[in-house]
Amino acid sequence: MCSESDALIKTYVSSTLHSDDLLIHEVTKSDWDSLVMESKAPVMVLFTAYLCPTCFIMSFNMDTLDLKFAGRFKFYSVDLDDEPEIGARWGVLTCPTTVVFKLGKVMDKRTGFLNEATQMDIVEKYI
Repeated sequence: MCSESDALIKTYVSSTLHSDDLLIHEVTKSDWDSLVMESKAPVMVLFTAYLCPTCFIMSFNMDTLDLKFAGRFKFYSVDLDDEPEIGARWGVLTCPTTVVFKLGKVMDKRTGFLNEATQMDIVEKYI
């Protein structure tokens, strides 16, 4: 599902990082509605897969944004391997894909790697 990029990055990231190292909460279908669709604050959801090195980089960037925008913007991830129904529901076919929801509606959807500055620009647009 994840686009293959630099083999060295993939080897390093997949061998040293685990989803437990991330601060952003991983959403499941059981808590999707309450955390994302019913949120009063805008929500950025990163659709990921375990062996996606760029997803891990983006997740760590989102950790930083989560601390900076605490209470004003929410950040979550969805593992497409574990929760394919959520990805299918929102037309997510590859990772990384970033979707911003506001009051239960899709405001922005982007596929591919987004650096921290781009992620911040998106947050500032919808905050």
